[in-house]
Amino acid sequence: MKLKNGATVTATERTESLSYARQIFQHKYGDRNVFNVSELNERVNEIEEGTKTLSSQELQVKSLADKAKSYNQQAKMLKLRQKLAKDQQALQKASVKKSESPYVS
Repeated sequence: MKLKNGATVTATERTESLSYARQIFQHKYGDRNVFNVSELNERVNEIEEGTKTLSSQELQVKSLADKAKSYNQQAKMLKLRQKLAKDQQALQKASVKKSESPYVS
C-alpha cells in the first residue's frame, strides 16, 4: 500500500474485495492517507503462508548465531594465515641455511 505522503506501507488483509481492503486501510491509516491498494496473487499468498515469521527474540538469537558463525570463520582464517606466514618463514630460513652450507656446490 502506498500512502499519499510518499511512504510505502506493506500490510496484508484477507478480504473479499479490494474495495473492502481499501476501507479497512482507510480506517487504520486515515481516509486521505491511503493512495493505492493492490491485490496479491495466490502464489504470493501461498509463499507467505509457508514462511515462518520470527519474533524479535528469535531474530536476535538468529543474528547472534550468524555473528558467532562469522567470527568463528574469521578466527579460522586468521589462524591459517598465521600458520602460512610461519611456514613461509621456516622455508625461507631453511633455504638460506642450505645456501650458506659449505657442502652445497
